Amino acid sequence: MNYYNEIKKNLIDNEINRKVKSYSTNKSDLNTYYNVGKLLLEAGNQYGESIIKEYSLRLTE
Repeated sequence: MNYYNEIKKNLIDNEINRKVKSYSTNKSDLNTYYNVGKLLLEAGNQYGESIIKEYSLRLTE
């Protein structure tokens, strides 16, 4: 067994896993904020721009 290569492989695999998790989290956040923005735009168009301020206050609580 080549311990150096095994250690290196473990470290590289760990770094790859970290980046994949980070990418997944960022992608999820991006999708969530996009959908929220889309829903706010639709609500604003239907109920008027004041609904966005109302939702903001209620969601912040």
